[in-house]
Amino acid sequence: MLFLLFSVLCSVLIANLLMLFGRSGKLNMLPIFLGNYFIASLFSFEAWNQSQPSLSSFDLLFGILAGALFLANFWVYQASITYNGLSLSVGVMRVAMIIPVLLAVTIFGEKLKLTGLAGIALAVAAFALKADPKELHNFLWLLGLFAVSGLTDASLKVYKELGSGAESAFVWVIFSSAFVLTLIVILLGRIRFSYQSLLFGFALGLPNRLSTVFFLKGLDTVPASLAYPLVAVSVVVLSIGSDMVFWKKKARSKEVLLWALLLISLLLLNL
Repeated sequence: MLFLLFSVLCSVLIANLLMLFGRSGKLNMLPIFLGNYFIASLFSFEAWNQSQPSLSSFDLLFGILAGALFLANFWVYQASITYNGLSLSVGVMRVAMIIPVLLAVTIFGEKLKLTGLAGIALAVAAFALKADPKELHNFLWLLGLFAVSGLTDASLKVYKELGSGAESAFVWVIFSSAFVLTLIVILLGRIRFSYQSLLFGFALGLPNRLSTVFFLKGLDTVPASLAYPLVAVSVVVLSIGSDMVFWKKKARSKEVLLWALLLISLLLLNL
């Protein structure tokens, strides 16, 4: 259980760091992402199990595509946190698992339980509650975050079904391609960055990688049926708390209802 707590804290730390970097107004996020993916690719290379099957051409090409999705997801996530706040963005990114769930049902023939249907319905209700024409710009960022996060998660499901099984090598391809793509965008855009931005990226990359490491270790002692909903809900609850304490978020009755819908939706989707 302690490892799951560490995983939750790392996830919440990532969101708060993105909020901090985004609010500074002086930092370009791409160099920070570059440092993040550099650290993530190093960790992934170290974890690469050389005894696994070699990468197929599908693994390589699909890994590059997944790397582009990971980069886009991080960028939209950070922007949404800046415009919509930390807690709501974290909640939306978590319920984006609806997309890989629907993919598994429609393409791979898996069955969807009534709890899953109820979770999807509540997530739709939460989006409907947030859909305010006066805040269309912010709402579009949430929709973009939902779509890109869902597609990113779905890419891992597709690899599980169609890939060669060399998972640690595939993860290394994802993070390495995200690093290279970020570097290409920086060079083409002639974006200047300081070593400070790169160091901020390193600081972001450590909890980004450790959150997964701690979660996998937690699964050794805690059943997955308990670990997934516990971590998902805990991350959102702590994000709401940090949003109110550190970023002085004032919760209106509508937002409290929105958080409640997202939390219940997460529980139902993960059961």
